[in-house]
Amino acid sequence: MRIEGYVHEFILHQSKISYNEDVKKIFFAILAGLLIGTSVYVLKNMNIKKIAADISQSKIYVQKDENANFMADWTTEGLLKKISDAREASGASRLNDNAKLDQAAKSRLSVILTDKDIDGSVTGLTREKALTNAGYKASMVGELILTSFYKTNDPIAFWNSNTNYIRTLYQKDFQDVGIAIKNGEDKVDIYILLVSPQKTVNKTQTISTTTSAKITWGGPELWTAINKRRVELGVNPLKQMELLCTVASIRLNELLELGKLDGHEGFVPVLERSDLKDQTEKYNISEFLIQGYPTPDAAVAAWENTMGHKALLAGGEYVWGCVYAQNTFGVAIAAY
Repeated sequence: MRIEGYVHEFILHQSKISYNEDVKKIFFAILAGLLIGTSVYVLKNMNIKKIAADISQSKIYVQKDENANFMADWTTEGLLKKISDAREASGASRLNDNAKLDQAAKSRLSVILTDKDIDGSVTGLTREKALTNAGYKASMVGELILTSFYKTNDPIAFWNSNTNYIRTLYQKDFQDVGIAIKNGEDKVDIYILLVSPQKTVNKTQTISTTTSAKITWGGPELWTAINKRRVELGVNPLKQMELLCTVASIRLNELLELGKLDGHEGFVPVLERSDLKDQTEKYNISEFLIQGYPTPDAAVAAWENTMGHKALLAGGEYVWGCVYAQNTFGVAIAAY
């Protein structure tokens, strides 16, 4: 009887174990069925196309390696070589780059891009006025323009397709050139001045040698003198900004017409012009004026020794600038 009792208890215990295992299997089978059913329902009601579209429209930010050359910028040297090569092949002379003409070209490109002022009628900054502001006297002037031009295209081929541009590009009397380039990621804007310099007439020897020397320095020379002195004083040289060149050019025109300095009265009205205000209000901009000095170095020395003007030379806060000068009138615009 004892043996049978043990056997009975063992069989009962074994049946309990078997029962528990069966319950677990049934439970997990039900759970798996629920999960599969739920997944089928969700997938059935999910808008797969919308999800794919959302993924494709998501912004993906890729860090650009600044050292990688994705689309090479156009340079004045490279463009000048193309133009001179084309002229030489046609029998015309190669062109000489001129710093004053570069400055005039930059001012014209600025108003073309900011004011859509192709001929200068909107701002008054015609190509002839730009040359005058830069202190260059020309007997003949022409221009070549490209806006929103793809860098992969050939500028010479484009100009060759236009009769007016052909006449300008291959004009044999042109000797000097000024080039302004604004590079974008895949497009470029260009303004080029081709100029025949005004011929100088030799004076007779009867003219008195005591006659005062003619003032020949202009904006480029004054710009160089300012940055040279800034470096000597331990601050950064200014970087040129087209917006500030537009302001400086307009202000120089006003002073030349007035014939004297205006105590900065015309400065704020220029900054608040409707075509410039949305850009000028982004920066802290200062104006520095000069008149009557025989050399750029003398003008810089005068600024350095005048209260309120030394900041142009020693102010490390200034990052950008532009300078226009003619007939001893100088306008320097600096900003940060």
